[in-house]
Amino acid sequence: MLHLPLLAVLILPVSMATADEAGVVFAIGGEQYVLTPACAQRVDYAVAEDDLVHIRFDMIDTAVCFEAFHGLLASHLGERLAVTFRGEPLLEAELRTLLGPEHIVLVSRRPEVTRQAAEFLRGKGP
Repeated sequence: MLHLPLLAVLILPVSMATADEAGVVFAIGGEQYVLTPACAQRVDYAVAEDDLVHIRFDMIDTAVCFEAFHGLLASHLGERLAVTFRGEPLLEAELRTLLGPEHIVLVSRRPEVTRQAAEFLRGKGP
């Protein structure tokens, strides 16, 4: 089981189909949040020796970006978070700590979908 840092997102009241098309979807405690390129900056992507794929980025520290995600984290510590991109799972992990808006890392064993998510967050994907 992986226990990894988690990301910040923009809250969008949209259906799952629309959310899947809109960005990286975070689902926890019956709530859904979507991370879009508008809230991510300095996005990096790398494959580690153990075949884990890392997306590292910073969140823009505004009410609709990082502050909204921080509110999600604060109200759901200890719960399971599922992260998907276009309906494909990136990771699932127990939320164990709160994060700051910088140096946020997602780690996945799904190289292709993780690469696509990184390109999307860079503003280079559909």
